[in-house]
Amino acid sequence: MNSKAFQRIFGIAFYAIAAVFLVLYAQSLDWASLGSLEVNFLWLGIATVLGLATRFLFARIWLFFLAQSGEVRSADRAELYLVYAKSWLGRYIPGSVTWVVGKVVFAAKLGISKSRLAVSSFFEAVLQLLTVLLTATLLLVVDPRTSEFAGQWIWLLLAAAIIGIVFVLPPVFRAWASLAYRLVRKSELESSLVPGSKGLLQGFMLFVLSSLLSGLALFFVALAVVPDLGFENMLFILAASNLASAISMVAVFAPAGIGVREAVQIAALSIVMSPAEAVVVALSMRLVSLVWDLAFPALAWLRKTAR
Repeated sequence: MNSKAFQRIFGIAFYAIAAVFLVLYAQSLDWASLGSLEVNFLWLGIATVLGLATRFLFARIWLFFLAQSGEVRSADRAELYLVYAKSWLGRYIPGSVTWVVGKVVFAAKLGISKSRLAVSSFFEAVLQLLTVLLTATLLLVVDPRTSEFAGQWIWLLLAAAIIGIVFVLPPVFRAWASLAYRLVRKSELESSLVPGSKGLLQGFMLFVLSSLLSGLALFFVALAVVPDLGFENMLFILAASNLASAISMVAVFAPAGIGVREAVQIAALSIVMSPAEAVVVALSMRLVSLVWDLAFPALAWLRKTAR
């Protein structure tokens, strides 16, 4: 099978499987609980802007790491945003690797090296996980309610995040990535494919920004359905959002973190609201996230065609 035939078959299968799991997921939502909600649409609108901005920022960070490993033509950028947005739907397919493979296969059509795509996408995914975990633990450390929620585990999580950051420092990452590359590809990893210290720092700061935007999206969804929540709980909910995201990323068996993300959110949110309200917020966040995920590729396509 030639490369073009494989890409065509992969694309058809990718979207078909994603559509199946999206439908199955939508059917699993507790629509009865959501149907009786009273929603503040101003706060929900703010959450939507933040949620979509976070997704486009993720795509921007991916392009940033691709550019670090070689030139990305300006003509390709709008197409690459669309590639990222379409691949994003692969998160609903069990096995988190699916959406990473989607980025590699779809972007390879633009003539970008698969090795470059694979290394950049892997580095981006690892750094995102570590940044989200570090952001969550630092926010929890400064909140007095941390002991009620995470107890002494918070220090273990903080240590894990710091050790993880050490492993993505350019010299360390280059060493173990080169070893893995030799074992898998039987060849040497080009040094230009590994981001330098400046690229790592810039990528880290961009992921901190995306983590805060994502956490704010959850806060405003919560505020939309629990009007007496109060802005004094914002930082705690930012921390809860990031911790739930990090744990759901590790739980590769759960498509798009379904179930795992909600479980962590409910446990954390129950500290600042009633358990029943926490369940409603988690369900509401999952529903609007589904809408945002579907709107993301549509908006990326409109961005591309408008150029």
